[in-house]
Amino acid sequence: MTTKMTVRSNDYVELLGGIVQAATGDAIVDCLVEGILPKEHADELCMIIMIWLDPRCATDANLDKRDLYRTNYEATKLAISRAIKGEPTVDELIKNRKTISHYAMEGVFEK
Repeated sequence: MTTKMTVRSNDYVELLGGIVQAATGDAIVDCLVEGILPKEHADELCMIIMIWLDPRCATDANLDKRDLYRTNYEATKLAISRAIKGEPTVDELIKNRKTISHYAMEGVFEK
């Protein structure tokens, strides 16, 4: 598991290395339990999981740690399930390329 940024606070480390890491680890084990990942290949598989956790989470008094765990658990499990199934396909990516939006890209390509 890796992050996309330089970690600068102990509070952030505790969230990333505690709650988020537990969620991703639990999701992986549950994928093995549920047969999403084949147990017989577990020792041969390698996953690199990129995590983005907003640095403001570490100082947010209203942070719901259960929700942080849940969202990272669900996202990890969904990503693994889709990867094992080969989803999305190349054809789906091409077909939907212009239909997916991200808030950070708003206005970037507009004239």
